[in-house]
Amino acid sequence: MIEQLLPNPLFRNVSAGELRKDFEGLTYKVKNYTKGEILAHQGDVCNKLVILTKGSVRGEMIDESGRLIKIEDIAAPRALAPLFLFGAANRFPVEVTANENTEAIIIPKESVIKLFARNEAFLENYMNMSANYAQTLSEKLFFMSFKTIRQKLASYFLRLSATQGSQILLDRSQQELADYFGISRPSLAREVSHMQDDGLIKADRKQITILNKEKLKILIR
Repeated sequence: MIEQLLPNPLFRNVSAGELRKDFEGLTYKVKNYTKGEILAHQGDVCNKLVILTKGSVRGEMIDESGRLIKIEDIAAPRALAPLFLFGAANRFPVEVTANENTEAIIIPKESVIKLFARNEAFLENYMNMSANYAQTLSEKLFFMSFKTIRQKLASYFLRLSATQGSQILLDRSQQELADYFGISRPSLAREVSHMQDDGLIKADRKQITILNKEKLKILIR
């Protein structure tokens, strides 16, 4: 079991020997899920750390009409919603469903706290991961604040251009980007095509050349 945890970023710079010692006397269990099985419902109390060791899951949010909106795919060896284990509103923000046969190690909150006290590297890794997750959520909320797909894309391209210049390489596939924006892939592809027709960008798969940065900036003002 210990060897299966080592690839997880939460245990970076932690040796197998340290981990075996740190887990002595702690409560945890290994659980297997079949494809389509729900690991957590949106709104469930998050009182355990779930670390995937095999397989993958998807996080989906239920809107007011009951429609499921895909948020992201999570594959082993990642942990589920580590940011939401603590705090007053410690509930799963999404419904988590197995994409395939999946295995997870489940560690109750009380055992996680004991691990913090026993291993400083684990504590630091957990804090860094939570901060990165919070930043990702913040960025997603920022993109969701734009009403049109064109505005979302303009903002996304401009953010990448801040470090890459006018020729940018997308860090997501079209499907991943569509899921990130909460829209369909055909809608995204159509808007990219329209932006090319309007002379704003030139697209070649994941390579985007910004042709008119000022017009992109005007779109998101």
